[in-house]
Amino acid sequence: MSKTKIVIASDSFKGTLSSLDICNLFKQELENNKDVFATYLPIADGGEGSLEAISNAIDGRFIDIEVTGLYFQKVKTHFYVDINNNAYIETASCCGLVSARSDNDPGKVTTLGLGEQIVKAKELECKNIYIFLGGSASNDGGTGLACALGTKFYDKNDNEFIPTGLTLKDVVRIDNSNHLDVNITILSDVKSPFYGIEGAAYKFATQKGASKEEMKLLDEGLEHLSNAIKKDLNKDISNIPGAGAAGGLGGGLLAFTNATMKSGINAILDLISFDEKIKGSDIVISGEGKLDKQTYDGKVIDGIAKRCEKYHKPLIIAVGVSEISLEELKKIYPCVLDLYETNEKHLPFKEIKKTAKEDYLKIIHKILS
Repeated sequence: MSKTKIVIASDSFKGTLSSLDICNLFKQELENNKDVFATYLPIADGGEGSLEAISNAIDGRFIDIEVTGLYFQKVKTHFYVDINNNAYIETASCCGLVSARSDNDPGKVTTLGLGEQIVKAKELECKNIYIFLGGSASNDGGTGLACALGTKFYDKNDNEFIPTGLTLKDVVRIDNSNHLDVNITILSDVKSPFYGIEGAAYKFATQKGASKEEMKLLDEGLEHLSNAIKKDLNKDISNIPGAGAAGGLGGGLLAFTNATMKSGINAILDLISFDEKIKGSDIVISGEGKLDKQTYDGKVIDGIAKRCEKYHKPLIIAVGVSEISLEELKKIYPCVLDLYETNEKHLPFKEIKKTAKEDYLKIIHKILS
């Protein structure tokens, strides 16, 4: 009798379980089950956990490095280099909310350390550099990163300086003639433009610690930077979808490095050969912390469901909470077989955080029963 082939490919449940934790919970329940053959794939959409997903699926090594942190202090971090000498760097590794202080001010922090990681990858002669944009605590439009790569910013007195979100307004001239030549691919699920009501500051700055008054100043700074880029570099990044990702880091990378931008989840699924892994499967299990309308716009479940549709594979979804019914979900993704919530009563995060592991195990038992 042939075994049932299952692929477990869930995103993390932010603040409780990582994607690897979820894989390990399934592994724990399935290790003595002789009727099932499981493939475990930690998944992310371009935010935190992306390195975990890549390193789990592709052979390579981590590179330890000391770089400039959010507050211009030195921090230790790492990035990943695969066996084909491609580098993978998480924005969150040195300028992310995960390492931000409780009083973080996105107008005063830098992405300089991210640029320093890119410089190191270039020194290692990496062919392609993939940047995962999710989880940033910054709003400097990528100017800090650009400084590390050789771009120079000048104020009205023709003094060179490293801009932050609140000093973008002081940029009078940009010299990008000596920037480091690197082949960069940006991976993100954010579609926001560089500035404006849907842009980087208005959409995300308050989540990073900005007041409403500061949010307006940050937006004005990004608009000023966009105009300076247009004047000095002859590039218009203002309305490019995704330019507002990671506090404008998406737009900065497009402007200062000639990077290309791709959907985070689709690029990651391609990089880990996801299609090949599900072709021979009988069922796929996926999920993320919250299922809502944003899921349809390039989140993990959206990417995986579309691949399951393509190969006619049934999909079971396990989430923390869902604002979408199973019936609604099936209209968008007919491949969905079932939908489970670990927090069916939609209790406050403070309460469910204590029992996240046990609650997820209950869902695993329901799925496998």
